[in-house]
Amino acid sequence: MSDRQAEFVALARQPGANRRELCRRFGIAPATGYKWLREAETQDESSENPSLDAQRAIRDALWQRVGYKPSPAQLAAHDSPARIRLIAGGERAGKSHSAAMELFGRILQGRLYWIVGPEYDLCRPEFDYVLDVCRRIDAVATVREPATARAELITRTGARIVTRSAREPERLAGEAPDGILACEAAQLPAAAFLRLRARVAERRGWLWLSGTFESARGWYADKFRAWQLTQPSESRAFSIPTWENLALYPGGRKDPEIADLEAMFPPDLFMERFGGVPCPPSTLVFREFDPRLHVSAGAGPSGSPVELAIDPGYAGAYAVLAIEQRGADVAVIDEVYLRRTIAGDVIAACRQRPWWPRVRGGVIDVAGRQHHAAPSQIEVWASLAGVRLRSHAVPLRAGIDRLRTFLRDPASGKARLRVAPACRNLVEEFGLYRFHEASDAKPISEIPIDRDNHAIKALIYWLYDRFGAIERPPRQSIPFRITW
Repeated sequence: MSDRQAEFVALARQPGANRRELCRRFGIAPATGYKWLREAETQDESSENPSLDAQRAIRDALWQRVGYKPSPAQLAAHDSPARIRLIAGGERAGKSHSAAMELFGRILQGRLYWIVGPEYDLCRPEFDYVLDVCRRIDAVATVREPATARAELITRTGARIVTRSAREPERLAGEAPDGILACEAAQLPAAAFLRLRARVAERRGWLWLSGTFESARGWYADKFRAWQLTQPSESRAFSIPTWENLALYPGGRKDPEIADLEAMFPPDLFMERFGGVPCPPSTLVFREFDPRLHVSAGAGPSGSPVELAIDPGYAGAYAVLAIEQRGADVAVIDEVYLRRTIAGDVIAACRQRPWWPRVRGGVIDVAGRQHHAAPSQIEVWASLAGVRLRSHAVPLRAGIDRLRTFLRDPASGKARLRVAPACRNLVEEFGLYRFHEASDAKPISEIPIDRDNHAIKALIYWLYDRFGAIERPPRQSIPFRITW
């Protein structure tokens, strides 16, 4: 379809649309209008995802009319089918503009949109961008734009765009928007994020969380790490680096100004401030874990023998990892992660996975030997699944150190662990497993907080069983003589 056809079809398909009036507005005969609608239906029937294709055709037509050309990083976020998207921008990366263009590209698909920020004034850049492009295509019916209160735009097609402040939580309820832009989302409290997520649930709407990691709340970086998966998901995270703004930095990543900034800043702070990638918190147990490096579609099943790594639990989680050893490297190909579920049901879930016929054994927490007036977990797996499990006591620090050698090999500096995107709980735990809060830049305890670690413990048990503890050089005694 041409851009003009796409816009006509989008308007004509809206509930209650007066199609003959639209034909007059577009200067076409009714027969032509209905022909365009039939052509759109034919395209829908031949497409694998007609709804998404139609939305993108309308969006691209609107963007073309106002001259918006997203960068590759921006387009990756725009094109994602995920309903909940977190977009972390570097300093001056154009995150407000891309957020506004996301809403503008969807303006013909719904009736109510919110732009939410910590304060009303922090919503204004996105609101002003939307207002500007709507004026450029003569789409504004009415607008109310006070400086320090709620602003509202109503388009000629009846869509309402309203700003909201998170400081007035009562205003974040009572309506069901078709989509929400969360501006400076990193500064919103976690409770506000959860409220916004609930608001888009009724109409299966979308939520775009835009912000930077500077002055960010903890939940924002945690979600960014957890949502950096490559498989289709309801929630995804993206980075838009500063150097994607070619209007300011024509040389992109190799722009001399970017190179100068990189030389001045520590590497992790440079990536956080300008690359849109958070610094790992000082209290994170496995700061070496990086979803971009360790999470890979290539870690999926390869047909090799599979071993299970198991941390049995109930209220917390019963975690089972399916692992393939590939030479000196390890691939976690899948997970079964269930709460408030007994071993028999966990085994039944494992039996449904395609890798189950290739299971050759596994490792379980040493507590799996215990009976508690009932068969032990080792006995249950042997009787119900025919799987023999090994178990050993694993010293906590030794287990953590062993896993670190697979996140980054001490000799080569390369990753020896790959995790399949399907292992979402394992990936999330890597971003949540923490030491206690730091004191004087050091953890106040060498013992991590015992939560958010079920899948991680299962992986540690297996690595320790297969590769043992790290061999450390013996301490050397230094002879000395006291002279008086």
